[in-house]
Amino acid sequence: MKALFLVGFMGAGKSTLGKELAQRLSWDFYDLDEEIERIHHHSIPELFSELGETKFRVLEKEVLNGFETKTASFVLASGGGTPCFFDNMEWMKKQGEVLFIDTEPRELLRRLKGKESGRPVLKSLKPERFEEEMLILLGKRRPFYLQAPWILGKNVRNIDEVIHMLNS
Repeated sequence: MKALFLVGFMGAGKSTLGKELAQRLSWDFYDLDEEIERIHHHSIPELFSELGETKFRVLEKEVLNGFETKTASFVLASGGGTPCFFDNMEWMKKQGEVLFIDTEPRELLRRLKGKESGRPVLKSLKPERFEEEMLILLGKRRPFYLQAPWILGKNVRNIDEVIHMLNS
């Protein structure tokens, strides 16, 4: 079994790239948020609201750690905050390869503007300071993302290089 964990800020394209990679590799694809929703029968915004961020992050870690028992190779798109809590990044690095999708901040802003309702962390940002506060949050999370051995845009330039890296 091989595992590829995709990390990056919300809106970076983890799910989109993950589906394409899984298809080309003939691996299973999972989206961590979708798995949490499937297991707990509530949406991420509902769970975040009911539990608060701290308890949600514990639940997220439990679902993530459940992937240790997978026997088929898979690609997992993590949540934007997943690598920033507990030992999640170290755990992912021990289980398989970790790729940071390093998307330009301006592109993230473009993709996320107006999508606050489906993203609990964005919902807490003040609308009049959305751009500034989102960039501050990105700045706080970036050091965690940069712990990934593979960075799309730096030491990996495209999807074909990701596939080559996984097959070597």
